[in-house]
Amino acid sequence: MIDDRQILSRLYLFRDVSPSALLQLCSIAPPIQYEAGAEVFRQGDPADSALLVVEGRLLASVQGSGGEKIVGDSKAGEIVGETALFARDMRRGATVMAAEASRCLVVNRKLLNKTDGNEALAAIERHLLGTMARRIRKTNQTMQMVWKEMTPAEPTESMDAPSLLQRLGSLFKGRL
Repeated sequence: MIDDRQILSRLYLFRDVSPSALLQLCSIAPPIQYEAGAEVFRQGDPADSALLVVEGRLLASVQGSGGEKIVGDSKAGEIVGETALFARDMRRGATVMAAEASRCLVVNRKLLNKTDGNEALAAIERHLLGTMARRIRKTNQTMQMVWKEMTPAEPTESMDAPSLLQRLGSLFKGRL
């Protein structure tokens, strides 16, 4: 039977991590199992940890006025809920469900404070920073695209161009 250390060693983010560091990681943060269909996080609940998907697949969805919309699909080696690690007193922005049987590591601030000397935890921190950078870039690109769609190509004298605040207000349905 394959042990947790061997499973973790297959993930790209741990490619350069020693077996002893992975064994230590498993002792301080043993992977937890979610059955297919299990709710992992609920939108609006307090958020204080993230999950590193070790095996399986998690789906994130947001409930809005138009119903439920899938906003994320995370597979092995990806992190879900990482905003909770960087901002205090946060609420979950989405509901996360196990799309299939999944194994995950719970990553919280307490775990990350144990980074000293453990290359597996340092690898998780690097991965977190890369994940955040990609998501910020994607958000910026989406906002630029929306702004371009909202701004007329050639404003005429009869049209008042919306201000940045007005455009942001319409993006966030006036919640500024």
